[in-house]
Amino acid sequence: MASKTAIKKRAANKENPETKKLVTLLQKQKDNIWHDVAKHIVRPKRRAVAVNIEKINKISKDSEIIIVPGKVMNKGSLNHNIVLIALKYSQGAKDKLAKKANMMSIQDFIEKRSAFKGINMRIIT
Repeated sequence: MASKTAIKKRAANKENPETKKLVTLLQKQKDNIWHDVAKHIVRPKRRAVAVNIEKINKISKDSEIIIVPGKVMNKGSLNHNIVLIALKYSQGAKDKLAKKANMMSIQDFIEKRSAFKGINMRIIT
């Protein structure tokens, strides 16, 4: 597990200023789940997280919060309603998920998370 200092150093090496701001925001959160999300976001590009919709459908349950610290890809379909939080979405995935999932960015969810108290959260990598 990467320490807070290691995550901070890796974030400093990222070129995208939005990614740097996001990692800083995640480190300020008290819940350990956000530390894990930050750890996945600062990975090198060759180890970036990309998850297909079919994997999300297989692992998730109805009315659950799913966090993807990377990109959601197009393959598969979703059979139940979920709240999906991800760093990025492919265009095809956005089109498929528009009806079945409440899609949010990680930053938006952190701002609005009080509305989602008591709902089970899960990270999919």
